[in-house]
Amino acid sequence: MDVTKEESGDHATQGSRIGIGHDTHRLAPGGPLRLGGTDIPFHLHAVGHSDADVLLHAVTDALLGAAALGDIGELFPDSDERNRGRDSGEMLQAAWQKIAAADFRIVNIDCIVFAQQPKLSPYKQTIRQRIAALLGVPADCVGLKAKTGESVGPVGREEAIMAECVALLEKVV
Repeated sequence: MDVTKEESGDHATQGSRIGIGHDTHRLAPGGPLRLGGTDIPFHLHAVGHSDADVLLHAVTDALLGAAALGDIGELFPDSDERNRGRDSGEMLQAAWQKIAAADFRIVNIDCIVFAQQPKLSPYKQTIRQRIAALLGVPADCVGLKAKTGESVGPVGREEAIMAECVALLEKVV
């Protein structure tokens, strides 16, 4: 009797895979704000163990999740001093190398940044291009939207910045 890949339990590695990533960092006085691998002039910066790039952390988790390869905290734990101040772009590239080695390619990613300020419209294209360069994909494979907190909650009070990302991967056969 022939056994199909679905029957053998190998179905999880076939076709398209979707992952979601989310990250939140508190904000503190002193800039610039590092977002999507780009320094944005602002009077606040994100606080974290690494460079606290909330957007790249969400992208990293979305890609790792789609490939079922863990999360950013497993690959780069904050208990490891080597990760203190680490460039999130470097972490994203290392995660992407692991994902690509598992024979996945990026179809697209779509991201949302939640920040009351600064206004991100002037920086969105630069950020999209930077993320695309880090991942080796065309910029039109990277979607980016910005939402305010409508002056509500930690985002609205400029106490925190958040990002979410959805990634679509395809198994390379």
